[in-house]
Amino acid sequence: MMGTRLLLFLCLTGHVFAKEPPDVECLVMHLEYIHCSWNKSRNPEVNYTFYSWFHDKTPRECPSYFSENSINTGCKQPYLQKGDRFYDFNTKLVHGNDSYEKKHELKERVKFNPPYKVTVQFGLDSNLWLNWTQISHCVESQVRYRINSKAWMTYPVRAGIQNYCINLPSSALYELQARSKLENHCGGSQNSFWSDWSEPVFWGSKNNSTDTPHMNSSMSVWTPVLYGLGAFILILLVMMLLHHERIRIILIPVVPKPSLPPNVEDWFQFPKGLKESFKDNERPCPVREYCHVPESDSESSDCSTCSGTTDQTDCSVSIPVNESDLPTSCSSSTSTVSPEEEKQDSV
Repeated sequence: MMGTRLLLFLCLTGHVFAKEPPDVECLVMHLEYIHCSWNKSRNPEVNYTFYSWFHDKTPRECPSYFSENSINTGCKQPYLQKGDRFYDFNTKLVHGNDSYEKKHELKERVKFNPPYKVTVQFGLDSNLWLNWTQISHCVESQVRYRINSKAWMTYPVRAGIQNYCINLPSSALYELQARSKLENHCGGSQNSFWSDWSEPVFWGSKNNSTDTPHMNSSMSVWTPVLYGLGAFILILLVMMLLHHERIRIILIPVVPKPSLPPNVEDWFQFPKGLKESFKDNERPCPVREYCHVPESDSESSDCSTCSGTTDQTDCSVSIPVNESDLPTSCSSSTSTVSPEEEKQDSV
């Protein structure tokens, strides 16, 4: 009796399992097509015919099936209008007399393809820039990278931005990836589906030993700071020197106008001491000349014998004598010089 009941229970249970309707799940893939599958819990035993439609539109049979072992397991349905995902999406599986219908809300069930055209480059600002492209700007993204194949570090990126900056990277090997999902204001939510990670891109090398990355990182951080500090100190010194007139900017002197008499000395920048040395500050010294009169002719000397030449100079050189220093007449200017006086004069 117990065996009969157990057998009956197993048969009923097996019949229930066999008649359990397949669970259909659908996603809007990259806003290009709708992917539906009904093999998540278990593979179907029969080939179902799949129909789908939005809101009150006419049902359409699946144009392209996914299959495993010649059994249909999914459908690729074209996404004709992008706004359709905000309406109810209906699906129907049919096999013989059996049919299973289900209603879906696709507003949040959007999954993008991985970002493409992913590039990384070292910018002029000494930062590392990761760039990528996505089909829509109505997405939010995440970036992850790791250094020298260590643990991944993940960072969020705001909606509409398709680049990420790593400040002052160290000299090591960087591996970077990005992924995207539908942004909340465009119908997404915290439960929206993330895309797969993009293909990794690399920057740097592993040539540096594991003992030096910290030193290289600190050097790369302090290098621009030292440059900026040095430039600031240099500018400050120049301003202080200019303020105290220690540095003078020498410009080309202005050429005097042709109408004015040129002063050549003003064209050149002579030192003050050198310029003063050209000026004659000595007082003039008058020179008097004595006429040598022989004793025999002392009484009858003529004014013509009083010449402006002297025995001590060359006769061809004439020395002018100031008329005020000469006597008015020969009689008063001539005098007899004794030999003793002549010797004293010569001494």
